[in-house]
Amino acid sequence: MRVVFPTPGRPVIAIRALISIPADSILSGVHGETELEGIVRAELRLHPHLAPVDLQKLLVQAVFGGDHLLLDPKRFRRTLREEWVRLDASLGGAVPPLQVIDPDGRTARLHLDPCKGRGVSVDEVSRFLLSQPLKGGTEDRLGSLWAEVVDLALRGVVPFDAQTLAALPFPSSPAHHSSGYGPAAYRIVHDLTEPATAAWVARRLEGR
Repeated sequence: MRVVFPTPGRPVIAIRALISIPADSILSGVHGETELEGIVRAELRLHPHLAPVDLQKLLVQAVFGGDHLLLDPKRFRRTLREEWVRLDASLGGAVPPLQVIDPDGRTARLHLDPCKGRGVSVDEVSRFLLSQPLKGGTEDRLGSLWAEVVDLALRGVVPFDAQTLAALPFPSSPAHHSSGYGPAAYRIVHDLTEPATAAWVARRLEGR
């Protein structure tokens, strides 16, 4: 994949500008870190020992969402149920329910421990996520975002060598997290600004 450095000052879209969000909503907190630098810093706080492959995975999910999983609903339900059994609902407070991963403010990781801790059932999560349209991202956008990560490395925000990141090939299929990444249990929400998605978040994660 050819990486092209982006134009500085690329505009981003805040979630609050796209949908009406109550001031005490979970979504009111996630819209503040939609610049890629804020997204990467948040990921580093959650996983301080991450590796470059984890940043690659973050951006692949930001651009392409969970399309490769949604294409097989039967397997999606089965693997989610298997993972759900292993979750510890008491650990839900360690991570936010939603973690925005795309600078456009739409795509996020839905962390499963907080969902289970809030009494959400695995079948509810399955139905919600499988009802999403496919995200349909492009390699050009992935290349643009990765170039921004390289720029963050040049500025010392990312603890990796910029030249190494610039030369790093993307895997042909979605990569697994590195051994140092730490515990992670999540699925991808494609569009937080979509009314049905915002309503589900308000109802099931906030009890509205």
